[in-house]
Amino acid sequence: MRSAFVAGGCIALAAGLVGYFVVLRNQVFTTDALGHVAFTGSLGGLLVGLNLLVGVFSSCIAVALAIGTLGGRGRGRDVAIGTVFAWVLGVGVLFLSLYTASRSAASGTVGVTVLFGSILGLQSAQVIIGSVTGIATCVALLVVARPLLFLSIDPDVAVTRGVHARGLTALFLVLVAVTVAESVQAVGALLIFALMVTPAAIAQNISARPWVAMTLSALIAVAVVWVGIVLSFYISYPASFFITALAFAAYLVSRFWRRIPVLLPAALALTGCGLSSAPTPVDSGKVQVVAAENFWGSVAAQVGGEHARVTSIIVNPDTDPHDYDATPSDARLLAQARYVIVNGVGYDAWASKLIAANPVTGRSVLTVGELVGKKDGDNPHLWYSASYVDQVVDRIASDLRQLDPADASYFKQQAAQYKSVGLKDYNDTIGVIRQKYAGTKVGATESIFAYDAESTGLDLITPPGYLNAISEGTDPSAADKAQVENQIATRQIKVFIFNSQNSTPEVQSVVDKATAKSIPVVKITETMVPANATFQAWQTAQLKDLLRALGG
Repeated sequence: MRSAFVAGGCIALAAGLVGYFVVLRNQVFTTDALGHVAFTGSLGGLLVGLNLLVGVFSSCIAVALAIGTLGGRGRGRDVAIGTVFAWVLGVGVLFLSLYTASRSAASGTVGVTVLFGSILGLQSAQVIIGSVTGIATCVALLVVARPLLFLSIDPDVAVTRGVHARGLTALFLVLVAVTVAESVQAVGALLIFALMVTPAAIAQNISARPWVAMTLSALIAVAVVWVGIVLSFYISYPASFFITALAFAAYLVSRFWRRIPVLLPAALALTGCGLSSAPTPVDSGKVQVVAAENFWGSVAAQVGGEHARVTSIIVNPDTDPHDYDATPSDARLLAQARYVIVNGVGYDAWASKLIAANPVTGRSVLTVGELVGKKDGDNPHLWYSASYVDQVVDRIASDLRQLDPADASYFKQQAAQYKSVGLKDYNDTIGVIRQKYAGTKVGATESIFAYDAESTGLDLITPPGYLNAISEGTDPSAADKAQVENQIATRQIKVFIFNSQNSTPEVQSVVDKATAKSIPVVKITETMVPANATFQAWQTAQLKDLLRALGG
């Protein structure tokens, strides 16, 4: 959460200062337009292979300069903004269509993040960019603040006194664009008013003195962001909601604060009470463990036994971990945990981002992919490998012994018992399949089964390109499709395995072809079904279905 405070504070400081001049110069519509431009720019950048922030910053600056070139003040400026705004939104529709069609599977939550912000999930690079850009914007604005204030209040006199109106206006629009682009990370493109306009409006309601109002605007923006982050952390709602709600509440108070002077101190007192509340109490006698997915959570719970309290974030079998949109309550869970287990290999990148964005002293993290030597781009379905599961059990026991030395012997005993008793039926079934059917050719729809094939000794002859395409939600090549259909038509495979949670038209088509050729079809699932099952019960049931399909 420290990263969110640092980045959020710097971004809010710039938004409050720049926002004061936006309101003073009646350029609120400009801010609104650039907020929507940020969404279009982000998609455009992703389409051409650029970083999302590159697209956001470049598009906002380009459109800001276009606005400054096409129109001056008043009616002409608004017409120019409306013209550019309409065109950019049209381009955004095109980019959204192209991105959804070609790359949506790779980043299912990018649109939501840009529209509504995700300040608790900022990565290290984003924190640095947001902080440096925010401070640089503040410095640049303060350098030109005096002539800009003069130009904003009395442009005619300012020009006669030597103020370069056109150049200063262009520079200010660039600062607005940069501030909008960086604020997208905190509150999103649709809620940009909360940082750019509302604090400035509050400040002007409180004081008519420019320098006082400017300072108040910056302080109010920082305050609502910081309090919003804290509330989001302890209450399971998005930070952007609290930021906008606090800003709106403060605006209402500022409108009537002279009539009801008791409201502001009361609100501050209530806020103080909320901030001083302690974190949700946890069972201090147990190691607090959080697993990104419940299949690893199940393993951890059985190794940790009565001396570990395990919470899994993803428990719904219908939730796709690739596209999961982390919540503030997830960030809170990870912050309270002493031990965190993530799959890695790009499977649950959201969890890795939250961990990196919210470092906690003394917290230990197990990334399964790193443990077994896998990297991004490799098959991420590591829990389907009996060998990897065995390594994870040993590592969890070792890590828990370090976190709780007093119960070290207990964790060692639990791990040994889990491997010899808990996983016995699971390992025995794998052994039977390997002994009786090693080398038997089988087919599958996804790479999920690849590790199972290695464990059981089965020969998975489905083209790797086909397996990866179906797993990633893309269309397999014509050559791979033809090869799979030929393997089914000529009965080269004894069993066909498919993920019943991903029954696309392509998958259903090959399943129907296998059924028509009397090839046994075995269903497996990517996530644990039912959700309250144990890891070994879920996996053993699937393996026994496979054994029966092979001939028993």
